[in-house]
Amino acid sequence: MQATAKIFKAGNSQALRLPKAFRLDTNEVWISKNEVTGDIIISPKPANSDLEAFFKLLESSPSSEEFIPARSVSAPRNPFQGWDEEIAAAKNKS
Repeated sequence: MQATAKIFKAGNSQALRLPKAFRLDTNEVWISKNEVTGDIIISPKPANSDLEAFFKLLESSPSSEEFIPARSVSAPRNPFQGWDEEIAAAKNKS
């Protein structure tokens, strides 16, 4: 659907009067502009965006210390230590 809308000045800002067929059932909108085409897109902002809900859930989640059990980090300094002996022993068996 396409229609013509009127733009007017409100203080130092521009305002857009939407036709009745384009009314939005929200108090806030997201607005974006395609820099290549110049198209402006107005989308209704959900009352409680998924991102806001995610961050609230993240804040209420247990911290990583509570959620992930502690474990010993005792990795060998050289992960290849002892391999020379195993290779030599395997060659001697052949």
